[in-house]
Amino acid sequence: MNGTAAKVGGYLVGLVVVFAAALGIGSSVGPVGPAADQTESPAQDDPGHDGMDMSGDTGS
Repeated sequence: MNGTAAKVGGYLVGLVVVFAAALGIGSSVGPVGPAADQTESPAQDDPGHDGMDMSGDTGS
C-alpha cells in the first residue's frame, strides 16, 4: 500500500470517527432550544406569492 492510499484511508477513518462521535453526542443530548412541533404540516391559506400582484398592471 502506497503513501497516498494510506493517507486517504486514514482521512476516511477519521471522518467516520468524527461523525460517529457527533451522532452519539447528539443522540445523548437531544434537541437544544425550542423544538418546532413537527407533527403537523404548516397551514397555507394562500399558496400564492404572498400578496404580489402578478396581473401585469403597473398602476399608472
